[in-house]
Amino acid sequence: MPSRLRMQWWRDAIADVYDNKSNDAASPSSQDPIIRSLTSSRKFNPTLRSLTHAIETHGLTYRFLRRIMEAREEDLSITQYEKRRDVAQYGEDTVSNILYLSLETVGVRDDESDKVASDIGVGLGVLTALRSTAFRASQGECSIPLDLATKHDISMDTLYQAWDASINDGDKDSEQLEQAAAAKESLRGATMEMVEMASFHFHRARENQGKVPKEGRMCLLPAVCGLKYLDSLNECNYDVLHPVLVGGGDDAAAVALERRRKLSLMMMMGRTWLTGTF
Repeated sequence: MPSRLRMQWWRDAIADVYDNKSNDAASPSSQDPIIRSLTSSRKFNPTLRSLTHAIETHGLTYRFLRRIMEAREEDLSITQYEKRRDVAQYGEDTVSNILYLSLETVGVRDDESDKVASDIGVGLGVLTALRSTAFRASQGECSIPLDLATKHDISMDTLYQAWDASINDGDKDSEQLEQAAAAKESLRGATMEMVEMASFHFHRARENQGKVPKEGRMCLLPAVCGLKYLDSLNECNYDVLHPVLVGGGDDAAAVALERRRKLSLMMMMGRTWLTGTF
């Protein structure tokens, strides 16, 4: 409920911006102390003030913001998506729309650029689902869509066993080790299928990035983080719960891998910034 109230606050606040309503205008409802409190919180919220400035300066498209809010609110009641395409759609509705808005801030509004942004957003959305596996499992949720979970025989117990095996593979008897290995293998199979889907979209975005005007290239920098995460997954043999990927790895090998990952990401970001291509 608190999350839904927060989402409603944002929906009302942004709707007011587009309706050109003045927070200072007197109205019968403004005498209500609760309404006055909400109005005041909108007026002095730094994020909303910055967003309002961007909307007024660049004429940001309302439907992009609305889709983000609607998708975020719908996600509050979802513990597991039904199909892979649902995960892809969530990436389109959230990440892709943010990229569309970013492109608008630099004056880029064309279909070819939006297609590239769409592919990047879907790819990042799928990878975000994978990255959130450990956190969502701790909340009793499954980030692996039901169709893949059924195919690879993944349940919440599978996630817990795989997670436990990734962070603590000692002090287990042979039967527990066998169950943990089977759980990790099942999760790895589902992970590889989701990686394949994300890789397809990133590959298509890479092929078409030349169609994006030069001034819009920097808006696509988030793709670099996704590509680096794909590399990290490959290095960790697609163990999405590897301590290096979820945090907590403190052995020498994990620390060295984490350092290489961060250095490589910095270099990739720098190259993309200089060349305009990822």
